[in-house]
Amino acid sequence: MEKRINTYLYPEKSQYITGEEVWLKVGIGKKEENVTVQLRIFQMEKLVRTVSAVWQGNEMRISAGTFSERFKGFGAELWLPERKKGGQRLNCAASTAFDVVESVSDSIRYGFLSDFDTKDGASDADLDFLLRCHINMLQFYDWSFRHDKLVSTETIYEDMMGKRKDFSVIRGKIKGAHERGMKAIGYGAVYAASKAYAQAHPEQVLYTFEGEAFRFIDIFYLMNIEESNGWHEHILEEYVSAAEQAGFDGIHMDTYGFPKEAFSQKGEKILLQEEFPGLIRDARIYLERKGKDCYLIFNNVGNWPVNTVACAPQDAVYIEVWPPYEKYHHIREIIREAKAACGGKKQVILAAYLEPFRLEEKGELSEGMAGYAARLLTAAVVSMGATHLLMGEEGCALTQGYYPDYTRMQEPLKEQMIKYYDFLIRYMNLFYSEDMQEVSMTHMGWDNYEYQCHFPWSGDGAAGRIWTIIRQSERAKSISLINLCGCSDDYWNRGKERPQVQRELEFTVLTDGDVEGIYLATPDKEAQDAVGFQSDIASYEGMNSLQYDYFLTNKGRFVKFTVPWLFVWAMVFIRMK
Repeated sequence: MEKRINTYLYPEKSQYITGEEVWLKVGIGKKEENVTVQLRIFQMEKLVRTVSAVWQGNEMRISAGTFSERFKGFGAELWLPERKKGGQRLNCAASTAFDVVESVSDSIRYGFLSDFDTKDGASDADLDFLLRCHINMLQFYDWSFRHDKLVSTETIYEDMMGKRKDFSVIRGKIKGAHERGMKAIGYGAVYAASKAYAQAHPEQVLYTFEGEAFRFIDIFYLMNIEESNGWHEHILEEYVSAAEQAGFDGIHMDTYGFPKEAFSQKGEKILLQEEFPGLIRDARIYLERKGKDCYLIFNNVGNWPVNTVACAPQDAVYIEVWPPYEKYHHIREIIREAKAACGGKKQVILAAYLEPFRLEEKGELSEGMAGYAARLLTAAVVSMGATHLLMGEEGCALTQGYYPDYTRMQEPLKEQMIKYYDFLIRYMNLFYSEDMQEVSMTHMGWDNYEYQCHFPWSGDGAAGRIWTIIRQSERAKSISLINLCGCSDDYWNRGKERPQVQRELEFTVLTDGDVEGIYLATPDKEAQDAVGFQSDIASYEGMNSLQYDYFLTNKGRFVKFTVPWLFVWAMVFIRMK
């Protein structure tokens, strides 16, 4: 029987380096032969390249060529001939995105794997899903034998939580990640050890003021990371072992948040925030000394201690978000502070786990509310210039700090989240470029005439309003619109009601110059279904032109335009001449 497939388009690798040839995988659901198809490549609103190919069979790969850009996101669309009344025309049948960067660390999208039993090696569907999400760094969570001895001497073993592992599956997943352009990052807690190791090395343990050994969930003993302590060198050697024997490209240096202060066996007080930067520095030295690729992600649990480690030699500022950071405005605050702490030189990644998925799975939350929570939070994180660790395995979402307790998403939501990740890649130069300054709270409202609107809005994620995030440079302006209308609260980790569709949203923007064009894009499939945004040039995810008018006041030259429709997330782009 002939294999039936859905029409699809996605890159063969999660990310491309400057000058590398870009290949895309293409599949067409219906049988087509000797038909010329078009691959259209976009950068922002501009069609920059068209590749034609003669279709044979159901599946093929198409080269988009090479690109000289050092930091650029592109949209890719597959256009197929379609017979309609009055003749034949091309129609966009599938779309995706890809990015071209000088270095992997320039743009990090973090995902996870946590299942490494023998049966988990039978399929690479998990890696293929993450590839479609453009995940380019992949955390291998709890892959190790012990936290104090990462690599087991046996192929089959149980980790410290009693979960069965197959080292050959781990090696296979690392190989598969590399084939898809992903960096494999091994989980390695900085100060956790088994009871047996702690009892054999009491001088390496962290203690309370009363001299009790610090323990986490009564399984992990916390160890002294001071440079003068034996644990410091021990854990660094374990990181090297993980890179050499497993093949990891780097380490996820996990912490637990508490304690922030502890005592050595001799009763000397230790301020952990002062010790972490040296441990990160030495981890890089140890790994690079062995000639290994070295990508380091350090976990700032609860947003601590970002100020002391942000400038340490790690590849991102990674923050695990916990109460009291509970509301959307806290997400904004964390991202802005992290960017300031690292001077805007590193990717900010939020690990904000979504409990609504678990509650919905248990029947404690109405169906669909977890999905809207995920879409709104992703829109907020990306629009603020960060990325979100949420997705992993085969279409699964993190719901809490222990990753194997993930929740599998329903197929429609999986596809919609892929579109959200396409969106962040396609328009990464608006979300992540250093020259796009975020001015939401200083250029709109009160007597700020630069941006004005005529609908309920907020600059910090207030419930019942449209969250408006504004970024601008000398020749570009972007307005991200996140629809919180219909949401009864502004807690990011609660299920969210279906947003109330907003229509005819009027804006005026001070330009004091000529506009080349004003465009609207959205990752929401509902927009295509309801409004039919797709044109003869670009899909609904592409930049669709908006009509605008100039007018003059005693404050300057303005443009006025209207956004016709908003469901969850959309973005306006203004290009200046």
